[in-house]
Amino acid sequence: MIELIIVIAIMAVLAGFLAPKLIQYVNKARLSVDIDTGNKIAKAILVAITDEKVRGNAVEHAEPWEVDKMDGNDFKEAVYKVLNVDKVEGKSKKDVDGNALSPVFYYKLDANKNIVEIYYGGKSDDYQIYPKAGSKLIK
Repeated sequence: MIELIIVIAIMAVLAGFLAPKLIQYVNKARLSVDIDTGNKIAKAILVAITDEKVRGNAVEHAEPWEVDKMDGNDFKEAVYKVLNVDKVEGKSKKDVDGNALSPVFYYKLDANKNIVEIYYGGKSDDYQIYPKAGSKLIK
């Protein structure tokens, strides 16, 4: 009986050491998925604005704007059609430093210059996904 208690205690100690690492790996995997989703959003926007009708209806934003609140007739519909989704939402709840994130994607658009920027969880360069990854999302 004592041996069984010792084995259980050892397993509990090992679980205590492994659980935080496992949680870190899960968070990193979620961030990776969100970075991949952000890249897909950027490519979908670029594809959508190649259509002249959609490009004329795409509302440009110089400041980060929520992807789910895209405005312009047919623009959001065209982007979501390329993505093959009804809604875009992130999986990560924390950045690489462990700070809380809102699971929201943002975009900036200059359709005439074909410039798109995508952000996740924040509106600063630290949270940028596309065209370069920010320091709060990748280490």
